[in-house]
Amino acid sequence: FLEAGHLALVRARAKEAGLLDVSAKAATSLLRYVGEVPADRAFFEAGIACREANMLNMAFVFLNRYLDLTEAMDDPDADGGSASTLENADFVDTDIPYDFMLPEKHFVQEATREDVRDWVLALSMDQAVEQSLSTRTCSSCGGDTYAAAITCHKCKAKADACTVTGYPIPAGQRVMHEGRPARKDDWNKWVMKFQNDPWSGAAAQPKY
Repeated sequence: FLEAGHLALVRARAKEAGLLDVSAKAATSLLRYVGEVPADRAFFEAGIACREANMLNMAFVFLNRYLDLTEAMDDPDADGGSASTLENADFVDTDIPYDFMLPEKHFVQEATREDVRDWVLALSMDQAVEQSLSTRTCSSCGGDTYAAAITCHKCKAKADACTVTGYPIPAGQRVMHEGRPARKDDWNKWVMKFQNDPWSGAAAQPKY
């Protein structure tokens, strides 16, 4: 849960500082902890962060999931209060949980939920936007797996998680600081903005 708290802090601080891609990655990584953190809030914040970072395919999937969750929350008896009966095809090959108890209270007001519905509906008509999660090429097996997954769903090879964003670190892009790995670009974006290590808060420098 310490990791989830760290990612939530990075998401919020990066957003305030205009590091929208870093914020979106941290919010996406935070989805690994759905169930430990309220699911509707996690998917809402990930979807909005991805939308602000122009990661529209990810935003579509996350906000669509958010809407499914809110509808289930409005009728908990139909699902026994669990998300396990929802359509989970988008998340089968990811590290995002899909069997968890639904929150009892909505994170945002109905007017905001209606705005999200309208946006998702409009985007669903846009042929230029893929309605699926982004993928990355696994450095071990060469197969495509979910972009934010630490473990490849095909060969189970595990990548290091970036201490800034929680995203897997691509081959050749790893730097180390105080024993924790980071993706060089994201580390440098953070440190040039805040001059500190996002994990410990201690002063830190860019790495080249």
